[in-house]
Amino acid sequence: MYVAFIIYFFRKLFDSSGFMPRWHCGKWESTHGWVYILSDITISLSYLAIPIIILFFIRKRRDMPFSKLFVLFSLFIVFCGLTHITDAIMFWYPLYRLNAVLLFITAIISTFTVVVLYKVLPEALNLKSPSQLQKIIDEQTKTLQIYNEKLKESEHQFRVLVNKKPDVITLIGRDLKYKFVNDSLGLLYDDINSFIGKSPNEANPTNPNTPIFMDKIREAFKTGKQVNYDIETNSSKKGHQYYTVEIIPLLDMDGIVNDVLTISKDTTQIRDNEIQLNATIQRLDKLTKRLEFKRNVLQDFAYIVSHNLRSPTGNLGMLIDIFKRTTDEDKKKELLDRFFSVSKQLSDTVHNLSDVVNINQNVEMEKTMLSFKNVLDNIMISLSAQITELNAKISYDFSTCETINYPKVYLESIMLNLLTNALKYSSKERTPEISFISNKRENGLIILECKDNGLGIDLERYGKKIFTLHKTFHNNPDAKGIGLFITKHQIKSLGGNITVESEPDKGATFIIKFNEIEVL
Repeated sequence: MYVAFIIYFFRKLFDSSGFMPRWHCGKWESTHGWVYILSDITISLSYLAIPIIILFFIRKRRDMPFSKLFVLFSLFIVFCGLTHITDAIMFWYPLYRLNAVLLFITAIISTFTVVVLYKVLPEALNLKSPSQLQKIIDEQTKTLQIYNEKLKESEHQFRVLVNKKPDVITLIGRDLKYKFVNDSLGLLYDDINSFIGKSPNEANPTNPNTPIFMDKIREAFKTGKQVNYDIETNSSKKGHQYYTVEIIPLLDMDGIVNDVLTISKDTTQIRDNEIQLNATIQRLDKLTKRLEFKRNVLQDFAYIVSHNLRSPTGNLGMLIDIFKRTTDEDKKKELLDRFFSVSKQLSDTVHNLSDVVNINQNVEMEKTMLSFKNVLDNIMISLSAQITELNAKISYDFSTCETINYPKVYLESIMLNLLTNALKYSSKERTPEISFISNKRENGLIILECKDNGLGIDLERYGKKIFTLHKTFHNNPDAKGIGLFITKHQIKSLGGNITVESEPDKGATFIIKFNEIEVL
């Protein structure tokens, strides 16, 4: 029933039957009626114009508070304007039903507007008035001026502090251009002001370190993490320098890197100190090794002295005791002959030991660059008679290591002893063939081999005695057991070593490892 009434009402919304035009209701004077009509029309046009202006204002000022309230006001005013238009129309066409609907809608909107206005009223009352806002602005302006002065003072202090730092400090923005450089950059370049507003590529395009610097800056911007690295550089003002570069990202409140701070620390003096320290450590290590070597040599020498002087001195003591007890003149004469023989042996031993002492004390003999071939040629000339007599064939191969930095007197003595022994202990059953070979290195040491086809040595029997004093292994009347002993000490005194490979009647190969760089 109610729904049917509403449908009927809206169907008759524009139906004026049953109503009379307002001109016919009452006694309207023409002037009175038109004043009423024109006033309604004017009011309605104003009502329609005001919302348009309000909406335009809201669109331009999106930061305006209570914008929804302004929209409600606009709707209220629009419908008020529509009611005035219908009121003017009803003088000719009585649309009382339409006018009722418009009045009803206006009532709803106005009620809703009043409710919203009531809710926002406390908040609106808290809004500052223009005078209050101006006062706040003035106070904040003064505070801001104070802060600006303090900021300028802090910036000045910062610049003074940074400029006094010996480190080169710069500030680079996201556009990869310099925002700030401190005075220390002037230690490397003349016109540091030209760096401001330029990228490193633009400010210093010829420096080979610039591409690396740019890559590290991009890395700091990308990762937001500090980047450290070391560089070497040459400048016209300071020459060759070492620097440690730190690139520090500067994050804003949102965690975004807007700038990077670069600090380049001159580490040249530290590097130089490290080099000097390492050199000192190496010298101390070298000295320690030398002292250790001398201590070992001294122990060996003490053993040699004890071993080689004990027998002849003991024999001398026994001969003296026997000489004192005997009365036979022939026996005394025989004892004297034996006494002189042992005395000569003791003298020779002391002389040989003296040579060894001289070798061990001369570990710092002057070295010169020597040719193996030239040294061998000179030795062959001095031994030409023995070589010719034995018809010995001597060959050499110095293809890889032609020269050596070594004391001349030592190298001549070593090669002379090796060649003399090879000739002395050659086999009578075959032509002597002796070769010197130096065609390889091992762990930085020059290797020299002396190979012969002579009598050889029984290493199982004599292996531990080959390089000891007064040890001989063949019945050669000229053998004294001195040459190899002296040779070994000459080589070892300079940090080298000598070994032998041999079999009886198959010759021998002496292998020498020369140390030409460092004296132990």
